[in-house]
Amino acid sequence: MASTYSDRLKLELQGTGENAGTWGDKTNNNLDVLDAFAAGYLSKNIGGSANVTLTTANASSTAESSNKVIELTGTLTGDVTVFIPAKENNYFIYNNTAGSFTVNVAATGHGANSATIAQGAKTLVYCTSDNVEELFGDDINVTGNVSASYFIGDGSSLTNIEPFPSGTSMLFQQTAAPTGWTKQTTHDNKALRLVTGSVSSSGSNSFTSVFNTAVAVSGTSNNSTVTISGSTAGHTLILSEIPSHRHLEGGHVEFGTGDSESAGTRNTGNSSGARRFYTDYQGGGGSHSHAAGTLAGDNHSHTYTSNFNLNVQYVDFIIANKD
Repeated sequence: MASTYSDRLKLELQGTGENAGTWGDKTNNNLDVLDAFAAGYLSKNIGGSANVTLTTANASSTAESSNKVIELTGTLTGDVTVFIPAKENNYFIYNNTAGSFTVNVAATGHGANSATIAQGAKTLVYCTSDNVEELFGDDINVTGNVSASYFIGDGSSLTNIEPFPSGTSMLFQQTAAPTGWTKQTTHDNKALRLVTGSVSSSGSNSFTSVFNTAVAVSGTSNNSTVTISGSTAGHTLILSEIPSHRHLEGGHVEFGTGDSESAGTRNTGNSSGARRFYTDYQGGGGSHSHAAGTLAGDNHSHTYTSNFNLNVQYVDFIIANKD
């Protein structure tokens, strides 16, 4: 039975009793093919604008598609698609081309299902026989910086990953700056302000001097002077409220004669002093009150002094710049 070849790596599968005397050579060739698929390197110039198909062959360690790492070079003058065998396999692709055009990698016969490799990127692609996808979800650039949209795992062993450009300023709730960052000391004991325009800094009072436990506040409510005018209500005195008093009678009538006598002549039996006649005492001398009546006045001012407790809670942050 003649030899056949594996579907993916094109290894020679020797039939029973075949290849007498050359079985060892063919086995060693298969090992060379495996060696190329595991770690082989190919530099392929794809300059121009024409699509490129990597060569493939049975039991060949020198076929272009037998290599694991493929570096694409040359200056592009148009978008180029690089076709790999439509078999399940994976490749490391390095797009080291020049020119502002796109490089796609697709399975032969399935150009619409391609993966776009950014210039300067190194990435791992996997072919599912009719579709090519990037295993990282995005590219790894020349310097080793990863811009992938996701990773599987906790990322504790990843190195040389720089998600922030050098000079980026960030806030950290810790005393020392993290590794790869430098603590800034320009701003201290200040509040943060959110703006939509250009950033700046200003003010003259420190955060803790404004927000303290005993901030004295004083002032005047307004500058008007009090003026009050008006009158009390009227009150008519009653007898009990009049001081005790009597009235002098200017003359008297002598009963029986009908004649009026002067004050100098008193009634019979009254021969004292000036012979005058008085009424009885009346009045009690009691107190009395007046209703308030109507009073009016202008605005007036009050001075005040007080302490406000402005001991607001806060959390300290530092500013650090990416090295």
